[in-house]
Amino acid sequence: MFRFLTTVWLLLGATSALALEASARWPDVGVQADQQRSGDSLYFQGFESACFGPPYSPAPDDDWVRFFSEVNQVPSGTGGVPSRNGLFHAELLPPLPGAPGTTSGAFTRLGGYASTFAGGFIVEVDVFLDLNDPQVLSGINADYGFDVASAVNNQGGTHHRDFIFYAASDTAGQILIGSGTTSTFSPRTDLASGPHFTVTSSGWYGLQWVYRDMGDGSLAVDTNLLDAGGTIVWTRTLNFPADVIATTIGGNRYLWFLYQETDRLPIDNSRINTGVLEADYESSPAPGSAIDLGSALLGNPAPGANLLVQSQGTLRLEVCGCSFSGPGAADFSIADCPTLIDPGSSQNLALGCTPSVDGVRSATLQLLTNDSASGGSFNYTVVCNASSAVPNPPAVVPARTPLSLALLALMLGSLGLLVLRRR
Repeated sequence: MFRFLTTVWLLLGATSALALEASARWPDVGVQADQQRSGDSLYFQGFESACFGPPYSPAPDDDWVRFFSEVNQVPSGTGGVPSRNGLFHAELLPPLPGAPGTTSGAFTRLGGYASTFAGGFIVEVDVFLDLNDPQVLSGINADYGFDVASAVNNQGGTHHRDFIFYAASDTAGQILIGSGTTSTFSPRTDLASGPHFTVTSSGWYGLQWVYRDMGDGSLAVDTNLLDAGGTIVWTRTLNFPADVIATTIGGNRYLWFLYQETDRLPIDNSRINTGVLEADYESSPAPGSAIDLGSALLGNPAPGANLLVQSQGTLRLEVCGCSFSGPGAADFSIADCPTLIDPGSSQNLALGCTPSVDGVRSATLQLLTNDSASGGSFNYTVVCNASSAVPNPPAVVPARTPLSLALLALMLGSLGLLVLRRR
């Protein structure tokens, strides 16, 4: 596949994007970043967590915010689309009924806004471009489309500028990709007349923003389109000479799907400064095992046991939910859940049981995680034993055998002889 290269130097002043933010069309208007350094940042969301769910906007969250639209986690194969990686991906839905007219699609804060450039940073997201989408097949120019922006802050920690990928269908049933710095919140009808790439096959594509020094001290942003194999098939460099890194440019802001003209848009692997990461859950004992927590008097705690959870992937393991089910569920407990475990580390989860009924108590323990290889859910059987009281041990009475009787007679005879002698 050919690689198309274009570079554009934009000698403009304030962009319409900045004006739009001032009019409250941008998310997080006025939100200021802390002193986080973008070059040191690392964020990854692959939508694998069994606990993934979008917060409503506004929300003080550094991950995805639905912003009056929707971000749905879906299993691989949904709508005929295999996940880019792992077992799940996300589908973005258009703004929900009743959403404000000036508000649009979901966004992520990429782990937190930053105010320091720190050598630059890379923002990426994978998007499934579907030539079989009815709005692509309609034959109407720009009937299908979306804009997705990555933004940079100034050194005061507030919004400075957006760098935007455009996607729009054409009359030939293809999808055109371009880039720029402004948005009309509707599919671009003019992509064919400017620098663009023509998508002629459905599949996963990577959208990548590389924030770097142009070589003269000003900010350059390479907007790269990658194929499923990770090869850059098209790029355009956006540069404003007035965006001086030393005095003006800060760190990352959001990754934002400004709008979408399609019923669903599959995405995967939103990230900053990292490749695709995957969590791997292991434990001792292994999933599916029975764990004996010991015995106790009724109403008293049993000795308990530890479940050793190991994080063996490249992504931090999230144990995001723990629950017990079954007839004895109320008697069992688990400490340190939810929890986060860094790659290569492990943690003991303390299991307890306080039996409320005599006899064997049992339940199923389920842990929910972001494991992207074996599935997000892991089950164990937990058991303990209870009794209402511990009985006293029975008295031990020696059995009367011929030998014991003979010894007794001998002892009594000796005692009688001793008494006679004393007289």
